[in-house]
Amino acid sequence: MEYISDRELLKTTLEKMGISGHFDSLGLQFHLVEYHKGELLVAPFKPMDQLLFLARGRVSIYGLREDGSSFSVYLAGHSVLLGDVEFIRKEPLPFYTEALEEVLCVSLSTTRHRESLEKDVRFLNFLLHSVADKFHMFFQMGNPAQPVEEKLVAFLRDLQPDHTLHGMKVGILQLHCSRSQLQRVVRKLCEQGVLEKLGKGQYQLV
Repeated sequence: MEYISDRELLKTTLEKMGISGHFDSLGLQFHLVEYHKGELLVAPFKPMDQLLFLARGRVSIYGLREDGSSFSVYLAGHSVLLGDVEFIRKEPLPFYTEALEEVLCVSLSTTRHRESLEKDVRFLNFLLHSVADKFHMFFQMGNPAQPVEEKLVAFLRDLQPDHTLHGMKVGILQLHCSRSQLQRVVRKLCEQGVLEKLGKGQYQLV
């Protein structure tokens, strides 16, 4: 983890993501922080004392079973907020969040600002929507009764800003399916004209 002391980049990022519009509180101190590939942003043993707005890069949220194997929970990208549930619960969650590539975040200390944030109606409304969106996504992507085909279309339509599948591994982690299942679905949707192949492992919703 590395703090980036670039005021102009911070200002530009805040404006581009519209972060300040989520708060009524004054005097909030935002910072830019960068995480390297493979680095943990969140862990059960690591107190989450900040809110992290993902400005660039992707992270994988996963859990560990008793035998040491992992299971995917969520693949998050641009504009996702990390630390919202922890802010409400005031304790860590039993999940890990790992950087899949170089990740840039806007950080806001909840230790420093908790008192004002708990009285900030605009922020609490934003927090409610953030948590609700996560629960909706968890149900939609993790519902075993929903066909992989429907999950993929919903993922590209509702969760991917560019409506593009960036690699089979991304789809497997996000949709909780096997590679062969995903390949069959992608091939079928391409034949139906629902997806367009952009390159190796790259498919866009038409």
